[in-house]
Amino acid sequence: MEITILCKVVDNFGDIGVVWRLCKRLKEIDSELKINLIVDDLFSFNKICSGIQDNKDVQSYMGIDIYDWKRDDFCYQTFIKNDGEKLSVILECFQCGRPDWMEKILFKDKLSRIVNIIMIDYLTAEKYAEDFHCLKSLTRSAKVQKVNFMPGFTDKTGGLILDKEWEKQVPRNALGPCLVFTYERNWKPLAKVLSQFEFTVELAQGRGFDSFKNAWNDLAEKKSSLKELPFMNQEKWDKVMKECSLLFIRGEESMSRACLSGIPFVWHAYPQSDEYQLVKVNALLDRMKEFFDEDCFLIVKRVWLDFNSPEEMIFDENFEKDLEEFIKNRNFLSPCFENFAKALRKNGDLGANLMTFIRKIAII
Repeated sequence: MEITILCKVVDNFGDIGVVWRLCKRLKEIDSELKINLIVDDLFSFNKICSGIQDNKDVQSYMGIDIYDWKRDDFCYQTFIKNDGEKLSVILECFQCGRPDWMEKILFKDKLSRIVNIIMIDYLTAEKYAEDFHCLKSLTRSAKVQKVNFMPGFTDKTGGLILDKEWEKQVPRNALGPCLVFTYERNWKPLAKVLSQFEFTVELAQGRGFDSFKNAWNDLAEKKSSLKELPFMNQEKWDKVMKECSLLFIRGEESMSRACLSGIPFVWHAYPQSDEYQLVKVNALLDRMKEFFDEDCFLIVKRVWLDFNSPEEMIFDENFEKDLEEFIKNRNFLSPCFENFAKALRKNGDLGANLMTFIRKIAII
């Protein structure tokens, strides 16, 4: 079987992070599976996977063929062969669209084969993930069939990627460092509170790096120390996360790992217009609520909403108070996060669920 996967690198490597993890997971499931990964920004891809070169039309890495989305003529000539054989199953990830050369093959050239496009959407805890999962949609050709496949937090979705590193839950390192990986904003309250605890603060590269570092450097006194992390590949990043006692995390890729880790964490969602990120944050909180008693859940909810509300709506002293309460209670909160992680694993693996679905439509 052969699968072609499409990905655009946006949001500071988040999308390619999820897609690369999915590619590796599919290979774990079926080593004979042929995967063609088409990426629009190989230079950025290299930041999380140093084996990727940014000057090649096609390259093979870890058994996966990686194509440069922008090499129109080369890709067209390669993918038109054998009646578009490589395009029998296409995973279109995160509403990335399709390259012009692929559109020509699918809708202008007269392919005789059926093409199945599976739309892998962004991870969300919102109800529509269940409603849209496995829902078909129309295209401009009867030979090009499209269906949605939704990652999610319930057994009515595709679940989360449970690759080998995340199949089993490891015991939390209660004495481990605190990881900070956020988007940019005024992080003076966060820096001030973290500085009062005697642990190492590990600051990850990304959009929030400078805003937190500047806030940290402005502090006169600190009990904790700051360690600046370099860019690292996905395997090293997973290891860093698992060694922490507390996580302040952003995006989809790292948030999904935080959910599976069982480590107390705060999610900084991608800021959106009309504060829509609060809808996503509250939806995930609603999924988590059953694993917390009322008092514990309120501690988590307050600090999550602080992190994701507009800065002008938050008084620093309230933010600091909520942060301090969350951090002080991190060991007490840990079993609740662990139970949430255990429940997510019961939903099954996104990669395995996806392969079952692909084999089913391939037979049909």
